[in-house]
Amino acid sequence: MKKIWFAVLVLLVSTMLAGCQESETMSFKVEVVNVTGTVLLSESIIFAEDDEETLIDLVDEQVGLDYSVYDIGVFVNGVGGFYPTEYGITYNYYYSLFVDGIPTSTGIQDLDIQDDMSVSFVETTMLDETDLEIDRLIQVFIENHYSTYVNNDTYEHYVLAAIEQLGLHGYQAPLLSSLTLNYPSPILSRTTIAETFKTTVFEKAYDLDLNTTKTALAGFEASNPYDAISLLTALSMTEGSSEQIVDILDMLTSSTPAYMDADYAGMLLLALAPYREDIALHKTIEEMVTYIQTMLSVDGVESWGNANSSSTATVILGLVAQGINPRGENYTTSGTDLIEALLKYESEGAYKWLLDDEQANMAFSTPQVFSALVAYKIYRDVYGNPAFNLFGF
Repeated sequence: MKKIWFAVLVLLVSTMLAGCQESETMSFKVEVVNVTGTVLLSESIIFAEDDEETLIDLVDEQVGLDYSVYDIGVFVNGVGGFYPTEYGITYNYYYSLFVDGIPTSTGIQDLDIQDDMSVSFVETTMLDETDLEIDRLIQVFIENHYSTYVNNDTYEHYVLAAIEQLGLHGYQAPLLSSLTLNYPSPILSRTTIAETFKTTVFEKAYDLDLNTTKTALAGFEASNPYDAISLLTALSMTEGSSEQIVDILDMLTSSTPAYMDADYAGMLLLALAPYREDIALHKTIEEMVTYIQTMLSVDGVESWGNANSSSTATVILGLVAQGINPRGENYTTSGTDLIEALLKYESEGAYKWLLDDEQANMAFSTPQVFSALVAYKIYRDVYGNPAFNLFGF
């Protein structure tokens, strides 16, 4: 009898061992690493030795995998709820596939599953360090300084325009609709051309009724080139009187200020942007571009003897409005382009006026530089790099 029970016991143990062998489990690691090298996700994927599921199936089931299938293979959009920076907006950032720490040219659909292997989805970009820094600094400004410039009590028109443009182009940006807009009349004034221009930017950004502003603009006559630029820009934004616009264009193209500077050249390029296809304006545009090129330095654009951030930002806004790359060869001095020069003035997410300044200039330089960086980024990110006008809502 004992022999019989012993035989049964041996049979049971053998069966159990066989079952264990059939269901032996293995694992591999899946990681998601962002562009700065930070590991966002690290999970072990469990699978049976004889499992017929693909790597894609296993990762999708146990972590979550968002992917698209094309004729050339599988493109991974996101892993475990993590997506590349600006996903759905640009292709500046994407995931590269690494196996055991080594980049692989094999598509994920063709990878063989191995025990203890490591599969990493590493955020990758073709942007250089300067362009990466621009993207970072735009977000730093939004996080640390935006509310100083646009809030329930006041607004700064350069910052407001830049934030609106980021939103219009699909980037992550504060919602302007979250503000109550109970601004007193001095803030939304139409007494002077300069004030009315700022009010125009505000009303366009919030898609408000422009009739009162249009009436005010129609009653102005610019007495100097700087007012003419502001008036032209506001009329362009509100589709003002064509006759009034033609008169201003004639004024701006027939003379220049008695004391010409790079700021004026950049402002004029920006104001002329909506009409840049007009052959009659080409001579003036070329003159402004040529003048700007004579005012370049390794520290940016010089104005009245000093390179400074405000003048550099103003010129950049004008150049991209004309479809000109401020990082191009013609705007590079001793290996430093205008964008690289502008970033020299950065101080904790804000910007100094002069390089030797101890503190950032929050009133003028910081909002102007922020808007210039946003304008350049949008210009840079759109395929073909078409001209981009900060005030062209």
